[in-house]
Amino acid sequence: MDNISPVDYHIEVTELKDFVNEQIETGNLGSIQGMVVFRGLKDAFIGASVKPFLFAPAKGVSDSYYEKYYGIEKHPEYAEKYIPGFFSLNGDYYDLDSILNIYKNKIASESFKVLFLLKLYQLECIGASIDKFLDFQVHDNFYGYKEDLVGYLCQYLKNDGIFHLLPKTLSIINQWGNKEENGGETLETNQNKTKEKYNDETGGSLNKSIGNDNVGIEIKGRFSIEEIRKYFSFLYEETSSHKKPFLRKEEVEEMFKDGFTVPAAPIDTKYKLNVTPQYPRSIIDFAIHQCYMFNSNNHKDKKLYLQFFGSYIENYQSAVESQKTLNSLLSNFSVIKSGRNKIKWDKYLSEKFK
Repeated sequence: MDNISPVDYHIEVTELKDFVNEQIETGNLGSIQGMVVFRGLKDAFIGASVKPFLFAPAKGVSDSYYEKYYGIEKHPEYAEKYIPGFFSLNGDYYDLDSILNIYKNKIASESFKVLFLLKLYQLECIGASIDKFLDFQVHDNFYGYKEDLVGYLCQYLKNDGIFHLLPKTLSIINQWGNKEENGGETLETNQNKTKEKYNDETGGSLNKSIGNDNVGIEIKGRFSIEEIRKYFSFLYEETSSHKKPFLRKEEVEEMFKDGFTVPAAPIDTKYKLNVTPQYPRSIIDFAIHQCYMFNSNNHKDKKLYLQFFGSYIENYQSAVESQKTLNSLLSNFSVIKSGRNKIKWDKYLSEKFK
């Protein structure tokens, strides 16, 4: 049975809230599990372009409508068992009945994991196609890279305790990972194959890939170094928090002084991006991914892009700490242009790439 439309394969806030409340009511899920989901759903709103339905009034100003919600939230029964229909953040109130699709690059990795598992559980309960959901998620949250979703399923989901709720789903996931295009391997084998593929493309281990014998790795592509420098000049040309740039001009120039090359070793004192929730790091993530999509000749070297920036910028240093932290950074990498990304990117792209 699978009567749901493709749009229902999104991971969406309202339906997950309603589903969990139904499961709590029938005794299939406990209230503690419900509160874990509640935290994940709230995470989905942080950094999203959703505006609160009710702003906190100015200090000393009375607002009976606001006081009503404030009183409900402070009531002992608020969120005691079921997931409520709203929550507060910095004094403002948000509506959990608002339609909001959840994206991996927008919320904390642990929250996404909980909600991804919950969606699988929901699909199993209603008899919907797990295969179709996974095919949809390859593009909705894993940027078209099936091997990345396979790796995610292996690393984060298979051994999670909630799978006692998903006996059929676990078997279906294994079958999905073993389709003919994967050569019949198991999910684990496919993940190992992905690691081997990475080693072949980057020259072996992580330490080897970021340089050996004082030799860096040039990231080759369709951009000239002048075009690369122009593109990333947004880091000092655009205004971020407190009307200051994301990085200082001299820092950006230092990064590209040897071209677009992953250095033999990261610099000792890395630069720190001037980012805040209003000017989030996802803006820079988007820029890096867009550069990768335009510049890469074969789209097999995206980890090198993160290693380049991790060699210079503190916010990406996990890319050069270990293979595990590099993979984790990559799996949480933001590529969707959010409402907070106001940069006019055509200004920084050469004409042939517009």
